[in-house]
Amino acid sequence: MSKKYLRAGLGVCLIAAAMFATLGEGSSSSSDSGDKDDKSAAPASSQATPFPLGTDVEVAKGWNMKVNSAELDGNATVAAANEFTTPEEGKQFVLVNVTITNNSDQPDEPLFAIDISALPPTGVAADPAFLMGLPGEIETSAQMQPGASMTGVIPFEIASADVAGTVLLGESTFTLDEAEDQKFFAIQ
Repeated sequence: MSKKYLRAGLGVCLIAAAMFATLGEGSSSSSDSGDKDDKSAAPASSQATPFPLGTDVEVAKGWNMKVNSAELDGNATVAAANEFTTPEEGKQFVLVNVTITNNSDQPDEPLFAIDISALPPTGVAADPAFLMGLPGEIETSAQMQPGASMTGVIPFEIASADVAGTVLLGESTFTLDEAEDQKFFAIQ
């Protein structure tokens, strides 16, 4: 376990060093404007217009994700796995089935590359719920080799009144422009 934390800490230090190394580079070249054109050509999404189910999208450099399906009222599925796990009053479990692919050239864990949350209409993101024994739950801390894909369920606990308008939010863990890097996915 300490090896994981050491890798994460080293990754943060390397990213911070790379960010500081680029400070002051304000010159513009034709390749810079080409990069901007590439980003604007990429499909956009928003909370109001999320990517449809089954759309494979790069959510972080070298990491793709798509939502395959969702069980909007997963209370029975969760109870079947662990009868003692119940949602808070007025909430329900939403189980989102996703596929994550490592398209980078390095082995890595999705946990350190992608932040995934549920975003209800209130605009306050909900982190994945910690549930014991849920079958098919995705293991975001598993190391994935380049080209590997993993499919599984991510559980969320959402206010029942907000489920209909909830989307999945995927974004890079390390970003300089959070608003631009957010990707919104429909769950129904």
